[in-house]
Amino acid sequence: MTSRMIITRPEHDPGTRYLSCWSKGIIKEAKKKNIDVTDLHKEKATKRELEGRLQKISPMLVVLNGHGNDECVFGHDNEVLISLKNSHLLNGKITYAVSCNSAKKLGKSCDGQDTAYIGYDEKFVFNLERRYLSDPLKDQRAAQFLHASNQVVLSLIKGHTAEESSRSSKRFFREAILKLLPSADNNPHAREDAADLFWDMNHQVCEGNGNLFIQSA
Repeated sequence: MTSRMIITRPEHDPGTRYLSCWSKGIIKEAKKKNIDVTDLHKEKATKRELEGRLQKISPMLVVLNGHGNDECVFGHDNEVLISLKNSHLLNGKITYAVSCNSAKKLGKSCDGQDTAYIGYDEKFVFNLERRYLSDPLKDQRAAQFLHASNQVVLSLIKGHTAEESSRSSKRFFREAILKLLPSADNNPHAREDAADLFWDMNHQVCEGNGNLFIQSA
């Protein structure tokens, strides 16, 4: 049986552009594991497209990139993709939402025995250098945050559980913090970045069944 994954990648502002560009690597790794990836990129990151694909192909893994709040995750041009009204579509799946606040209420609504939701119960913060807005993958400041965040998906596609994958991501956040601390006197961003990495690490949560995992074909 083929494992399937859906990922949303809106790109309508600097934040979503960074998340989209930094998701290319996890798409590549998923395909190496023979996971069938449906990439809802830019204008395809709409509620209609996502709902249709969730119902048609029933993926085991859903990755949501975009802005959010306590009750929903947004897509292209901040159209609501998933909210408390249609969160049942995530039942039977592992979801990772790189989105502010969505784990606070939306994530908690995904509490079935066959469902897991990894996300952030407060703002997801990453710092960037504006000179790299046209080429986010060259931004090493942002890399500290997004590399650690991506470990959730990279761990999941290797067959680890939702809870193990969240712990792996937090370990990368912690390692990034430890690398920054010795440079605090020479790096003007070190203290701010370390504090924000610590924030993300502490506010990443795994709701639902943390023992769920996916298997590649």
